[in-house]
Amino acid sequence: MDRCEIREARADLDGLSLEAAIAVVDESAESDTVRETLAIVAEDGVIRRTAVDGALANASKVVTTAETRAELAATSLEDVRDIAGPVSDLDLVTNRLNPFETRLEIIEDRTTDLGDRIQRIIDHKNDGDLYDLAREIRRVTATANEIQRAADNLQLELGNFEEWLEDPDHRVEELVDDIDAFEQSLDELDGVATDLAADDTELEDDAAVVWVQGTIQHRVTALMIDDIQYELATLRKWADREGADRPAGVDQRLSDLEARHDALGERFANCAESTWYERFGDRVEDIDNALGELEPPVAWDEVEAVIKEHRPSVE
Repeated sequence: MDRCEIREARADLDGLSLEAAIAVVDESAESDTVRETLAIVAEDGVIRRTAVDGALANASKVVTTAETRAELAATSLEDVRDIAGPVSDLDLVTNRLNPFETRLEIIEDRTTDLGDRIQRIIDHKNDGDLYDLAREIRRVTATANEIQRAADNLQLELGNFEEWLEDPDHRVEELVDDIDAFEQSLDELDGVATDLAADDTELEDDAAVVWVQGTIQHRVTALMIDDIQYELATLRKWADREGADRPAGVDQRLSDLEARHDALGERFANCAESTWYERFGDRVEDIDNALGELEPPVAWDEVEAVIKEHRPSVE
């Protein structure tokens, strides 16, 4: 059956049993996706054009829910903007707020597109290909569910951000969490450096790969130090404005961790063999130069992009 014949057969799906319709759409009759899609426009096991209205109504409800959640997220963002207003001059604040703005724009654009797609289904519900209609209804429903989840996640994160804006103790807790994450990264690097020093690899290539990956991660953790120090300085400035207690008790810990970081850098440098530099040195230098252009507050998505662009080939 050629494509034109298939289209003509599919135009006559109305009134066919679900099994017969599946055979028309997919001659192998083995596609679960085809079965689930056609079931959307079936009534009592029979494909019916009249079933499009019910399926469309269900999809519209899901779309409406997504639209409502997007509106709630927009309201939450507006509230957060107002709260952040007095400290909008702090880069630490705007660096966190701006991504929320971008995410909401994407959600709203996708939501608008959903409305347009629902309208196209309505326009063709009486004469469109039944399988195409069912497939689009299914896709619209899936997209609406994705948008709803994205809007809900955004609203949840905005709630956490609002708490961060309003509660100095919460800001300090997050700072300590960042320091903990930095220390954990150093623990991991310490293990890598120990393995390399013990020559705990069977092949030269394996050791070189382990070394370059650890060296790059060491460069990234240097940015973590800068970011944490910047955050600490900003939180102290912010606390002075509010008349709140400054973050305390972290300076010595940070100093110790910085010294540990420096020592790890020396360990990676000392254990490297000349062939490793010959193989990966240029790429490591490229990453080093690119990361050196980034300043706190660090946009970590940019860091990921730099690593992805300059990551050495290990083949």
